[in-house]
Amino acid sequence: MNTIMVATDLSASAHWATDYALELASRLRARLVIVHAYDPLPNTAPAHEWMSSTAEAEYHVAVRKLNRLRRSIIKTTKGAVGVLVIARPGSPATVIANEASTQQADLLVMGVVGSEPLKARQLGSLATDMITHAPVSMLLVPPGATFHQPKNMVLAVDLSEPVNAIAIDSALRFASLMQASLDVVCVEDEPDATEQKAARQLRDLLRHQPHTFSFLPGLDVALALADYLANHKADLIMLLPKPHSRLRTWLLESVTQEVARLSTLPVLAAV
Repeated sequence: MNTIMVATDLSASAHWATDYALELASRLRARLVIVHAYDPLPNTAPAHEWMSSTAEAEYHVAVRKLNRLRRSIIKTTKGAVGVLVIARPGSPATVIANEASTQQADLLVMGVVGSEPLKARQLGSLATDMITHAPVSMLLVPPGATFHQPKNMVLAVDLSEPVNAIAIDSALRFASLMQASLDVVCVEDEPDATEQKAARQLRDLLRHQPHTFSFLPGLDVALALADYLANHKADLIMLLPKPHSRLRTWLLESVTQEVARLSTLPVLAAV
């Protein structure tokens, strides 16, 4: 993992994701890219409006904050972590996705909540929206989550359909980088023969990775995971988001989005 990118809105709760990303970059000796998107004035705005506009003032404030953050990180890490800060105008989702591709990020880190924590927990946020179209794996950090060396990770899989081999590989590489054990779970009341066979194949794929495998009863993945985590120690949850149509994404929340929205643990959406 060479480049970790963290997107920030510079709100009061943004530091949880930034701090987590910094510790992760330090642990993996990766470059850290910090991205902030801001709303531009329309292209038709006169030049003098740019100089006095709220948008322009906010841009300069953001740049000062980003540069101050960069200097603080360099001082704290004694230059061990390379840091790049970027401020771009435009839609946050578009800016973040484009920069993740441009910077060749291996991982995108975002805070689950932004400037409206209660609303984000109830309805979702930019971070949960990004799950469906981020070009790289995402790590979603809830408020209060601080980085420490993960020992146990939970990987939730759906075996009713073929598992995305690339996403599984991404999840396994992350677990290997963290030197963590893996508890694989599948929420299924009565696994059929096909799912039992898929479970055996998955366990064979994981034969070199310390792991357990369990079928969990229930119909709601988020609730079943919550019940499981109440009795099992875990530092991080991993899921494999499935592609959905744009209409379905507009109308319904995905399982990965729901888990990330509600979880008190960091959630890795592996792609």
